[in-house]
Amino acid sequence: MFKRIVGCLLAACAFAAPVQAQDFLSESGPVFSVFGRWAPVENMQPVEGQVFKAVFDTSEGAKDGAINWRFDSAARYINLLADNGVPAEYIHVAIVVHGSASWDVTNDTAYSRKYPDRANPNREVVAKMLEKGVRFFICGQAAASHGIRNEDLLPGVTMTLSQTVANSVLHNEGFTNIP
Repeated sequence: MFKRIVGCLLAACAFAAPVQAQDFLSESGPVFSVFGRWAPVENMQPVEGQVFKAVFDTSEGAKDGAINWRFDSAARYINLLADNGVPAEYIHVAIVVHGSASWDVTNDTAYSRKYPDRANPNREVVAKMLEKGVRFFICGQAAASHGIRNEDLLPGVTMTLSQTVANSVLHNEGFTNIP
């Protein structure tokens, strides 16, 4: 009996946690207004004058019909910096996709090969992020394993040799990985 009660309580907490975690995300913009929401805080670490070069390594595909959480996280990063005085020319973000996330940067025709009769819910997010200078790379090895070709990619997404090579090149350019 005790195990059942504990199990029920743990299950209730698991379902409540994601809702609570999203409640604090009250601000949107200034760069992306529909996604990349963030919470205002009293910042004690100055960011003005810094140049930010960040890589968001993205291997987990989006949940059914949702925006990829790593794309949203990168948008939040940009919004936070922009709202706290960092000029756009000092914010450089790259997203390297591989694994099941590979499908999140494909056009609707390719996406429907994996998810029949569905449009890619990430296509507009990717387009808006590219428009603001975010660079998207797809691991060629993951793409090949999924049967994804260059012509299957959303406009502006770059096919690379591999996720590891893409990250190496970006590190040579001064980018650091964001966990």
